[in-house]
Amino acid sequence: MKKFLCVAFIALSQVLIAQNKGTVKGLLTDKESNNDPLPFANVFIKGTTIGATTDFDGLYTFKVEAGTHIISFSFLGYKTVEKTFTIKAGETVTINQLMTAEEGVGLDEIIVRSSTSKEKISALILEQKKAVSIKTTIGAQELSVKGVSDAEGAVTKTAGVSKGSKNVVVRGLGDRYNSTTLNGLPLPSEDPEYKNISLDFFDTNIIKNVGINKVFTADISGDVGGANIDIESKELIKKQEASISFGLGVNSQTAFKEFLTIDGTNKVGTQKLNHSITDFSVYNFQNSFNPNGQNFQLNNSFSFKYGKKYDVGENTFSFFFVGGSDAKYNYEEGNIKQNTNGGLVFRDQEFSKYNYNVSQLLMGNIKYKSDVFSLAYNHLFIHNNKQSIGDYLGKDDPQQEGDLSFQRRQQTNNNELYVNQFIGNYKLTERLDFEAKGALNFIRGNEPDRRSNEYLIRNGETRPNTNSDGTNERYFSKLQENDYAAKAIISYKLKENEEDKSTIDFGVDYRYTERLFSATIFNHRFTGNGPLISINDPDAIFNQNSIDTNIFSLTSLNVKAANPNEIVPFTYRGKRLVSGAFTNLVYQFNDNLFVSGGLKFEKAEQRVTYATNIGKSIVDGPSFISKSYLLPSLNIKYSINDDNILRFAASQTYTYPQFKETAPFKYQDINFASQGNPDLRPSDNYNVDLKFERYFSSSELISVTGFYKYILNPISRSEISSAGNTLTYLNVGDDASIFGIEFEARKNILKNDDTAANEFSLDAGLNASYLYSKVNLDSGSIAQFQQSSSELEGATPFLMNADVSFNKKYEKSELTSTIVLNYFSDRVYSIGTRGFENIIEKGIPTLDLVSSYKINNKYNFSLKATNLLNPSFQLSRDSAAGNNVVLSNYKKGVNLSLGVSYEF
Repeated sequence: MKKFLCVAFIALSQVLIAQNKGTVKGLLTDKESNNDPLPFANVFIKGTTIGATTDFDGLYTFKVEAGTHIISFSFLGYKTVEKTFTIKAGETVTINQLMTAEEGVGLDEIIVRSSTSKEKISALILEQKKAVSIKTTIGAQELSVKGVSDAEGAVTKTAGVSKGSKNVVVRGLGDRYNSTTLNGLPLPSEDPEYKNISLDFFDTNIIKNVGINKVFTADISGDVGGANIDIESKELIKKQEASISFGLGVNSQTAFKEFLTIDGTNKVGTQKLNHSITDFSVYNFQNSFNPNGQNFQLNNSFSFKYGKKYDVGENTFSFFFVGGSDAKYNYEEGNIKQNTNGGLVFRDQEFSKYNYNVSQLLMGNIKYKSDVFSLAYNHLFIHNNKQSIGDYLGKDDPQQEGDLSFQRRQQTNNNELYVNQFIGNYKLTERLDFEAKGALNFIRGNEPDRRSNEYLIRNGETRPNTNSDGTNERYFSKLQENDYAAKAIISYKLKENEEDKSTIDFGVDYRYTERLFSATIFNHRFTGNGPLISINDPDAIFNQNSIDTNIFSLTSLNVKAANPNEIVPFTYRGKRLVSGAFTNLVYQFNDNLFVSGGLKFEKAEQRVTYATNIGKSIVDGPSFISKSYLLPSLNIKYSINDDNILRFAASQTYTYPQFKETAPFKYQDINFASQGNPDLRPSDNYNVDLKFERYFSSSELISVTGFYKYILNPISRSEISSAGNTLTYLNVGDDASIFGIEFEARKNILKNDDTAANEFSLDAGLNASYLYSKVNLDSGSIAQFQQSSSELEGATPFLMNADVSFNKKYEKSELTSTIVLNYFSDRVYSIGTRGFENIIEKGIPTLDLVSSYKINNKYNFSLKATNLLNPSFQLSRDSAAGNNVVLSNYKKGVNLSLGVSYEF
């Protein structure tokens, strides 16, 4: 009875206390982001612990005793605001507040804490929750926490995305099925082998966030089957910001290795790009066949950023610049093999490869903004220079027992990207907005003076391999691509209610791309068996004296029949024009149901002419494709309640073959060659997605997505009957099917925020995907497929990314440490033909550890240890005899780096 009375007394007292209270509620908005809601800000009654944190929509509510109080609104990087108010018992008082930025606050504070800058995890989760269509975005904060250094690393941390042989693979669909944009405008590729620009060009210093849109909407290009990857560049958020940073690092198998470098190159990545040969009797190449050497390799980086915002009356003018350089060394050693379809290994070579990659970037943003319009100019320059020397020693189709072959390939890829974007937004009325933007992009890609040597070692003597003139070669290529794009959208809000999302958009877009590729190849034709030669001193033979004494003659296939001394480069020229018009309607039936329907008309015309080492379009005819498409899209969002959302999407898209895939130019590598196919046809893609999302808090969620894709005339890389293990591109069958499931979870495991000096959190993230793909192979194809069906090239059956992050805040410092694990299972690298099984890329795990420590919001120290498991990278295939042959096997080593930055 006493216990009952005690409980009743406590309950009654709580009721009486509650009756003496009123309710305070309101909305916090952010002036720095067009008055958008400001989530996760602090609202407290001054001098007490009574208060709340604003939710996803910037709203707060809590109870307070009747009387006069001072309410305080605060958010790190923003001015703290205090207001006095009086409240009566049972009364509800609404206090809204517009928050403004505090001058002199460093960018790191914005990156780590400001959701409105669309860099914080919580802000992007909020954006994902509000969006009508399905889209995943990873922001600058998450990139920093996970130690991601570029855009490629960013997208491979999301569900269903993995790194392919070069660019990323999305839901089993490789480079040709994806598209890349910067601020919503298309980007060209720097590499003739690929459709998309390499994402590792985009350093995290210039990234605000990266969006991965796996669902087609009418405002993006219809030439996409996997995902549109949109990089949103950084711009100035606060009044002023400036910082500088430095970094040093080592690779475990590279730092103290005797390291070979290419003559004629330097550490900045500049070099002579053209040859000076006008007469085959004069051997006046600028660079030596002999490589140079060094003994200590230290990775290094440097970056800076500076921006300022000015008030111009009621408007603002801002500029923001980011620049930097990055240099990395890597040494690899391993083995390569080739075998017949019966299982006989005819090439078995150990190799050592020396890689040096240096890049510089400069990004500038200038923006003028008023209440009704904004104008912005973005410029981006990236110079990327990759240098590699590969030495290969062992058996290579020997003519007699004991023969060995030594091959050395010295290669430089020098790429420059120039991006110029103009973006304008105008608010015509409260319900009518207009956006227009355009881009002028230029790519300059060069592979200057690639030097290849092959020597035959027989009975202890080394001589140049004389089986083919091309075994000792110098190669020069140039890629020039100009890309012009424009887009205009007018958007009308259907209802006056500001909370209603119903809008209709009308837009047009245009893109014209022109590429000119040229390559000049010089061969060495030796007399007889060739002279004795030293591997370490090839210049003793490759010189003017050898031509004068008839040891070898300089030759080229790049000559006119009428004049053997006139050098004419092999070329292909590609032109593509894509124009479209689209409309998209978003209609909000109620607070829970949103439907978005779009329709896009797009006409794509592509023409490739060529005069190469294996074909001429004046004889065989050019590759020409012209098609018109009417592409529907549908997105449905149903909110079961505030925290549970169900989404559905369906669309039709297409995939055009790329310039290089249709140009029959043969590109020779050490273990494989590749060439284009002018008879390729476009693919038609049909896509369906169903997704469930469950939100637990500002940083906690679970989502499950099921998807299905049906592709007509799928394109894939395959081997063809040819010398040199040649890979080409084929419409491998009539159709292909892909279906899978993706899972994502973010969870706060531990959290203590009782006091600022004792605040810590432990968070975990996991995403995984399972994928099934099947392409029905064309039994009548010239490829002579080994099987009637196969998994799709690049399709990864199982993919997983996981991370655990610890954050501890002290009074004037902050510690963050994250472990990141990635794994992908075995996948098809190339579809098998002519008795060969598929070439399989072995699945591998990777493990990274990233830590940072910030002091006084000025100094930041970072420590990264990546590729800690140091797995073996392998390509292999089964033979008809039943044995498995590992075609390529090597390791990359563990990377350690230390960085320091200072915010002014």
